[in-house]
Amino acid sequence: MKILAIVFTQRRKDKPASLQVTEELCRLVSERGGRDVETEIVTMSELPVLACAGCKTCFREGRCPADKADGMAELRKKVRECDALIAATPVYMCMVSGWCKNFLDRCARWCHVFELLGKPCLVLSVTSATGGERTADYLSECLEVMGAAVSARLAFQKLGEGVLIGTENAKACMENAAASLFDAIRAPEDYLSERAETQFQSLQRTYRTLETVWLLSGQKCSSEVDTFRSRGLMTCASLREALQTGEAGGKP
Repeated sequence: MKILAIVFTQRRKDKPASLQVTEELCRLVSERGGRDVETEIVTMSELPVLACAGCKTCFREGRCPADKADGMAELRKKVRECDALIAATPVYMCMVSGWCKNFLDRCARWCHVFELLGKPCLVLSVTSATGGERTADYLSECLEVMGAAVSARLAFQKLGEGVLIGTENAKACMENAAASLFDAIRAPEDYLSERAETQFQSLQRTYRTLETVWLLSGQKCSSEVDTFRSRGLMTCASLREALQTGEAGGKP
């Protein structure tokens, strides 16, 4: 079983707090999973991600023109192939880091085709004092609308009244999060969000209409509509049904 942890910072050698907490979390996950678990931690120093140009080529054609210039193609491959994902970001200006935002923007197409349907995920934010909860909520929301089964969200900080790094409370939170991640691996359908289901229903209605219009006019469907249909999402009543019946790629 492969657990991938992405830490959205370019600092690796000097071990920023976000990386230290992620390493400890991966250790706890490995202990719980035993010999069957392999963890990998990736930072932006190995696979940097450039900003999205907003060209929408990914929606129309299913490809990103910038993939040849950075590590995004390899990062997408790792995310697709892992059995569970830990997404960790430091807090910059009360929000995810620029690297994290670049990654999310470059994955925008995944929100339209539910690329991460059923992928067990754990979200982590680390801050000096403030903004952690908001950041973790935002990152969770983005992954949820890609179809991910977000089992836990952790917001850690160095100072203040929240969950402080290095305390017994922080360790307990990480242990509980590790347990919930394995629960999500066993039953990802239990962690699908209402937010994702609402988006699915809206997109399904829209794509059915667009597909009919394009077919009647002799136009070619966009890549996202073709992908939506090829993954079986046009005929499923819900994301839960798509996951349980093995449509849309089935369980990761």
